[in-house]
Amino acid sequence: MTARELSLAQSNLKMALWQADADSMSSSELYVWLVDSGLSHEVAIRLHELISFTKRVGSKVIAIGKIILIKIIEFVKEHRNLVIGAGIGAAVAAAVSSLITSVPFLGQVLAPVAAALGIAITAVGAIAGHRLDKRDRGIQSSGGVIGLAEDIVEIAKAFFQLVIDVFNTVFRHVITA
Repeated sequence: MTARELSLAQSNLKMALWQADADSMSSSELYVWLVDSGLSHEVAIRLHELISFTKRVGSKVIAIGKIILIKIIEFVKEHRNLVIGAGIGAAVAAAVSSLITSVPFLGQVLAPVAAALGIAITAVGAIAGHRLDKRDRGIQSSGGVIGLAEDIVEIAKAFFQLVIDVFNTVFRHVITA
């Protein structure tokens, strides 16, 4: 996966393929899949609002919201443990941060420390999940600081490649003035 500039023809082809994927799954099927995946009805309804977002491009209507949600679902399926680890890390970080900031008098002074600690806890959860994903694929993780740095770079590459692919393809067609 390289972050290179797509030509207009490549972008049109990619958008057509993504639109075909979006058309192959109805909004109700996507909603049912979200609920069956364990999301609450409230979250699934909010995501369903994203599904219904469309944009007219020339003579076509592109289901941008559905395409973005499908890409996110593909990312979660590919990096399941990473997402779970980051989620658990974020929950623990929020609890620790709220405990630290709730200390009378010192809480407000320690708030920046609590924020930094929260980011660190979330990162540790994401790295642990990423290493589990790698182990599931049969890839050995390096130890030490170098292995940790490699994991951070791999996580960042995977996430930002998703963002870059979606933005380059979808928003190349959508120009608002």
